[in-house]
Amino acid sequence: MKSFIKKLGALVLLSCFASCSKDALRSYDAQQQLNAVEDVNDPFLLSSVIKQTTLFYQGMGYDNSRLPGAVQYMERNFQGGDNYYQNFKYPTDDLYAAMNILKLVDGAIGLADKRGSLAYKGIFKIFRSLLFSFMTDFYGDIYYSEALKGREGILYPKYDKQEDIYTGLLAELDEANTLIKQGTEDISPTYDLMYAGDKIKWQKFANSLKLRLLMRASKKIGDVGAKMTAIVGNPAETPIFTGNDDNAAIPFVGTTKDNSWKGGKLNWDYSEFDRRRPAKTLADKLNSLNDPRLPIWLAPVEKPWTSNPALNGVKISTTDANGFTDESTWEYINRSNPDIAAQSANLLDSNKLYIGFIAGMYGDFLNGNGHYDIANGGIFGNFKVSRFSQLFRQNAHPLLRATIMNSDEVQFILAEAAVKGLISGDADAYYRNGISLSMERWGIPDSKINPYLAQAIIALPGDNNGKLVKIADQKWLALFMVASEAYLDIRRTQLPNIFNNGLLTTYPFPLRFIYPGAELGQNVDAYNAGVATLSPPLDNQFSKMWLLQ
Repeated sequence: MKSFIKKLGALVLLSCFASCSKDALRSYDAQQQLNAVEDVNDPFLLSSVIKQTTLFYQGMGYDNSRLPGAVQYMERNFQGGDNYYQNFKYPTDDLYAAMNILKLVDGAIGLADKRGSLAYKGIFKIFRSLLFSFMTDFYGDIYYSEALKGREGILYPKYDKQEDIYTGLLAELDEANTLIKQGTEDISPTYDLMYAGDKIKWQKFANSLKLRLLMRASKKIGDVGAKMTAIVGNPAETPIFTGNDDNAAIPFVGTTKDNSWKGGKLNWDYSEFDRRRPAKTLADKLNSLNDPRLPIWLAPVEKPWTSNPALNGVKISTTDANGFTDESTWEYINRSNPDIAAQSANLLDSNKLYIGFIAGMYGDFLNGNGHYDIANGGIFGNFKVSRFSQLFRQNAHPLLRATIMNSDEVQFILAEAAVKGLISGDADAYYRNGISLSMERWGIPDSKINPYLAQAIIALPGDNNGKLVKIADQKWLALFMVASEAYLDIRRTQLPNIFNNGLLTTYPFPLRFIYPGAELGQNVDAYNAGVATLSPPLDNQFSKMWLLQ
């Protein structure tokens, strides 16, 4: 095992070797793929793949603020480029991060083939499909059919067209479901960090992921309804997620940096935690719906304002369902105070306990909702907007999980499909199941879920467009902390309509990641062919890939 860990540590980003010759780089890459799985058993490979992939997705959901900022879950309170899509302007190496995990996955599939491990091969195929879908969904055309074939002499893989990649991914997920069902070997409950050896749950993951991809490509696949119906209509052969114990997620241990939640004390100091604030979009939506997730996700502002002088200086405490307590102090707004009057344009929320940071605002704590008291506020102490709750300062907690996909997402996919006539079924039932599953996942009891669902503001309207808006709102809330999927969904549907919120009216929403810069030097012919299929054929954040054309 020490040998494996040593070899695994050698799997580094391709961009780190940009100074190498192209042939040497690709040959090195091929050797690392071979070394990654040499003499290692299937269970250990499975645990490594699960851990690396879930942490990769969780990093996109919270640790890196680019996507949470884009979908207005989070705004930066300091160095706020992600508040207005700044980091989409530059090449990103996330493609290589996914490829590093895929080296391990593809090697594991080859090893499972040699050993006749059908179920393990099927599970590894799920992760292969997941990671390749990430690459193509965020970049467009990318290597797929010739990827990871360095040992076969293909050092410069072509970029496959996105349409062909999707055809391949859907077929691989069908194969994964079949292999897991046919496999006779046991899955190690010790090393299966996600499902403790339950093969049915792995089948559910494969089929639920296929529903996600089908919905993402639903405007481009002619028979998408038939494909979705074939899954939903045959639960014995193609089971899908139905409850929170099916979720593709793993808990944190909380004893080291590597096995802890990224925002916890082992990973971030308080100033880093304080630099990420809830977006006004998120706070306003939760407030407007009387949503019981609000005090679990957000802390009250330190000094929420009131026009009632009798409340000036009164401290209140709020304790959420998980025992985390935040204190606040009510402050009377004296608008004759010139310091307060100078911030009048930013005094957007003067009577709320939970207040978000304005979308698109520069990371300037002075302007966050009219902050003016610099001496008492300190460098990062903007007490005019909420922080995220103390839950997100924990190293581990039952509510904090490294997540790829949840059951509530599947219910919202089915609700949208039912409204659009792609499948039969009750859209309202799917919609309400999605809300309930999301709230249960965050520890909300039925005694709060049922009154929430009974509100008139939650009910689906009679028209289909109105239904899709409501479904998108609740799906966006349910995808909190799964920002990669929230981004792709907003890009696909343009819902929720967040594009002109706050100060974003002059910032167009980005549509893709820019290819890593190293591709121009290492694989330029394939790169040029990939860029040529974009509309317009430019490698920037606004060009449309096949999915969006």
